[in-house]
Amino acid sequence: MLANTAYRLKNSLGLTVAYFGGSITEGAGASSYEACWAAKTTAHLRAACPDCPVRHVQAAIGGTDSTLGVCRLDRDLLAHHPDLVFFEFAVNDSGMDFLTALKNAEACFRRIRTADPATDIVTVYTVTKSLSDQAAEGDVRPAKNAHAAVSHLYGIPQIDMGEALRARILTEGNDWLKYTTDTVHPNDAGYEICASVVRGKLDEWLNRTPDRLTPHVLPSPLIPEGESRMNARMADCAEAVRDESWTLWEKPLSGRYPHYIECAKPGGELTFSFDGRRIGFYWMMAKDSGDALCSVDGGEFIPVRSWDHYCRSFSRANSAWYPAALENGPHTLRLRLSPDKAEESEGTVLRIGAFLIM
Repeated sequence: MLANTAYRLKNSLGLTVAYFGGSITEGAGASSYEACWAAKTTAHLRAACPDCPVRHVQAAIGGTDSTLGVCRLDRDLLAHHPDLVFFEFAVNDSGMDFLTALKNAEACFRRIRTADPATDIVTVYTVTKSLSDQAAEGDVRPAKNAHAAVSHLYGIPQIDMGEALRARILTEGNDWLKYTTDTVHPNDAGYEICASVVRGKLDEWLNRTPDRLTPHVLPSPLIPEGESRMNARMADCAEAVRDESWTLWEKPLSGRYPHYIECAKPGGELTFSFDGRRIGFYWMMAKDSGDALCSVDGGEFIPVRSWDHYCRSFSRANSAWYPAALENGPHTLRLRLSPDKAEESEGTVLRIGAFLIM
């Protein structure tokens, strides 16, 4: 396993290692970024082969699932040309049905290896107290099973660092706050448990010297072409046709996207034409975020909210989807800023960085 990574490291060819997932992969809860499992993993690779330059790419976004992930794959991951990818979405996908998680994981894996067949991938599983409690009651996580099924088909090794953390916590009295900050995100001690599992697996898998880079062979797809998410993508907000109520701001959207369009005037409209079967929004969720009224191809306007209870504490980039099913093909979205909003929201502002298309 990870033969191409071993070859790159031991022949000093350079290695770009990327981390793609949610907040635990991003390092939430650590006292510093260097204390999280991703940073510790890169440090271990550098220490193991000091003559090989190892580039670190952090492509995880807290609070986001693989449905957004498959849309932002090109921009946030593949643009960095990774040689080794750690894929971690099972926690944030935990409320997702099996088929959706299967579609997302397969599209991510196939696209990574279509871009470069020599890329190694590792599927990582994390855990939270809530998910641990559900497991103890016999609840099955469909998304984790979906990720495992796709990983097995594609010959992708898996690391369950969450199970190691869970086992330690249960063994030591079931006090989740000993190793996490909030029963979800590990603290430094919890991240060390996670990182130690990864180090052990890497030492096992990289303990050989292959004689060449070997392309991974893609198996026949599980999901038929007409239902796959191989073409999931982002389209920049500047592609929309906007009225004068909208302003294009050349500043980052919560640090995640280089610019965004903003409307604070209820009734402000835009239109956006796209080809696909789903349309969504990569936007800012903030304390003053409002509701979008969305119509496709002249249909009824359906509200989509850009505020949730986390907005009381912080702003972030996240996604939402137009809820109605569409036939695959060309469509036109008409979006209008609603005068309505969540009761606790401080405003009716929309800030959109990109449109999500499947």
